Amino acid sequence: MKTWILAGMIVGLSACTNGNQKSKNQNEKVMNTSETQQMEMATERTNIQTVAERLFSATDQRDWETVKSTMTDSVYVDYTSLGGDAGFKTPETIVYGWQQVLPGFDRTVHQIHNFAIWIAGNRATATFDGIATHYLENRDWTVFVGYDTEYIKENGEWKLARIDASLYDQAGDTSLPQLAIQHVQEGNSIAFAKTDSQKTAAIQNFFEALEARKLENVLSSFMTDATQIMPFAPGNFPKQLKGMAAIKNQYTGVMGYEQSYEIEYFTTQNPDVYIAKYQGTITTNEGKPYNNSYIGIFTLKDDKIENFVEYFNPNVLLNGWPGLEPAHYSVHQAGAATDSGVSLKEITFNSNGANLKGHLFLPPNFDAAQKYPAAIVTGSWTSIKEQMPDEYASVMAKDGFITMTFDFTGFGESEGQPRQVEDYRLKIADIKAAVDYLETHPNIAMDELSALGVCASSGYMAHATAQDTRIKKLVLVAPWLHNPAIAKSIYDMRPGGTEGLLEASKKAKRKYAETGTMEYVLAASELDPLSAMYVPQGVFDYYLSPAKAAGPKYDNRFAVSSWEPWLTFDGISVGKDIAQPVFIVHSESGAVPQGTKEFYALIKGEKDIKWLNEYNQQQLYFEEDAVQAAMTEVVNYLQ
Repeated sequence: MKTWILAGMIVGLSACTNGNQKSKNQNEKVMNTSETQQMEMATERTNIQTVAERLFSATDQRDWETVKSTMTDSVYVDYTSLGGDAGFKTPETIVYGWQQVLPGFDRTVHQIHNFAIWIAGNRATATFDGIATHYLENRDWTVFVGYDTEYIKENGEWKLARIDASLYDQAGDTSLPQLAIQHVQEGNSIAFAKTDSQKTAAIQNFFEALEARKLENVLSSFMTDATQIMPFAPGNFPKQLKGMAAIKNQYTGVMGYEQSYEIEYFTTQNPDVYIAKYQGTITTNEGKPYNNSYIGIFTLKDDKIENFVEYFNPNVLLNGWPGLEPAHYSVHQAGAATDSGVSLKEITFNSNGANLKGHLFLPPNFDAAQKYPAAIVTGSWTSIKEQMPDEYASVMAKDGFITMTFDFTGFGESEGQPRQVEDYRLKIADIKAAVDYLETHPNIAMDELSALGVCASSGYMAHATAQDTRIKKLVLVAPWLHNPAIAKSIYDMRPGGTEGLLEASKKAKRKYAETGTMEYVLAASELDPLSAMYVPQGVFDYYLSPAKAAGPKYDNRFAVSSWEPWLTFDGISVGKDIAQPVFIVHSESGAVPQGTKEFYALIKGEKDIKWLNEYNQQQLYFEEDAVQAAMTEVVNYLQ
């Protein structure tokens, strides 16, 4: 009993109107309220981004008082991926630690960008990417990092309450931090050098030539034997341009694009080396904006560029530049490789009047004259198609299946108001609407249609299967299966308990019906015990870490009205109503294994279960080995 309750704690931690005119007035009220909320939310997001930018800018300028002013009295810091430690610290302790290393560099320059910010009341989480260049003695150590942060609003101002760094990549001399620490210990903190406007003008000529789209001026900014190095460039993009011919070839290709740059210059102790931090905005010939962020280290000779080391976000490049694409169909290695022969098609279908956005994965060597076995793949609560659904669906497609993922009503790119409502009734209806869509597809063998549910959607898939005989097999991976009794045992341990959450849900529904305003809490938080998933100190950070599932398309909010359908849902007893074959892959260290065992015992027909106890719940969401192990079991069963 204790095992599944603990697992649950970790993972789980309209009004009706009559008459056309009344309905019309209600819709207009909701629309007007929504527009006002969006404007207010945009302002708050800007305020939060400003806090983060002020923190890193002040750090680069060694303005330690400003750094401290951005923080709450106690901040949870996790820099373990960069060789640091983790724990709650005061701003004074944090700054003292940074003072022991950063003044030992010539310069430290942070370029933070690619923000995704979610706000619920006086709490907020934000992810963003960062490039940080540390320069010393004509060498640099540069890291590409994903930041996961939380904020609390105090006296009308947002303050940083948590910062967690995930190292994506690094380049340069990794011994420099120790050398910088040694400088500080010896009392040799390095003062900033003065700017030479003639030197920066030479670099400025290069950027102005790009904006003017004058190739001859771009080339004249370089020495004839110049070199440009791009350490973070992805595999299908050049990492080095050596000599004028290579530089000309590269820049000729972008001269047709509109470009603009915002640039800030930083000195080093070498008068011929400048660091530039810049944002680039490019409009491609297809009319698509490509906005990336950069740090450039320019070495000058005779007022020309002799060496240019350029760091940029490779993920932005892959997702935004025509002809390039990410290596995988998901944000992790767990998804199928884009060169695997699997292809992705964007689709739209309707569910109860809402247009839902989805992905259709086609197998290698797809033949439009053939019919294929198929599967609908759905993920955990609050998730979107780009997370574990796309990972599992793309891998499954490699083995000859047509697979479908989609965003549920009110989630991701799909329509639906209010947003982020976790309601089993809506989600079961959406699954059956997805079956409707596949039934009309000419390449689907409907007698080989499976439903694959991961985590919380397993219960929704189970109900949809019991109700819809068009689904021929039910497959569950890492299923979260609960009933009201299990939910109560888990959520009674939260502030207010189950009854408090149910009452809050009723109030939220009433408020939305009366005002068009939905109350939200954070879907996941390491600090806020009122969030839908309270996961302190990195116990389960799948939804928070940009290296795992967090990102611009995921909305880290949970509609408070969701508590009633979530806490009263029964995903277990439906097992007795399922006539189709059922296959389950789970782990004893996964979510609520006792609920899965109770569900499995109720199934009267064909059934099988595999336990992958070497993996936990989070690993089965995104880690390559775990996903591959689960999918091997699934595909072997279905084939």
